[in-house]
Amino acid sequence: MTNPIVKLVSDKTRAAPREQQLPVILSITKEMLERAKKNNWEAVIDLESQRTALIADFFATPVSGREVSAVANYLNKILEVDRQLIELGDNECQHLRENLQKINHSKRAMKVYTAAGIKSG
Repeated sequence: MTNPIVKLVSDKTRAAPREQQLPVILSITKEMLERAKKNNWEAVIDLESQRTALIADFFATPVSGREVSAVANYLNKILEVDRQLIELGDNECQHLRENLQKINHSKRAMKVYTAAGIKSG
């Protein structure tokens, strides 16, 4: 099943007028946040690669003086959502670190238990 945001990106963004590109980038960023809230990090990564390409395309042309205010407004919105994404990502990394520590602790305990069993058996 094709993600509707990715489909929108592939179908329209590169051909979209410049003024429509930033709203699409913001929409993708918001979708990334929603996916992160659902712990769908694979989708977040896929959307991020799409978003990165769009941002590169957008900034391949310098921002004109008349665009500065609108671009700054969108960038501030995107950065606010990114802050939330980073916080969720940091929390997920901490959770993964804790799980890895538990796994390593279990492995060490199993080695000790196995070694003790071999010595006594």
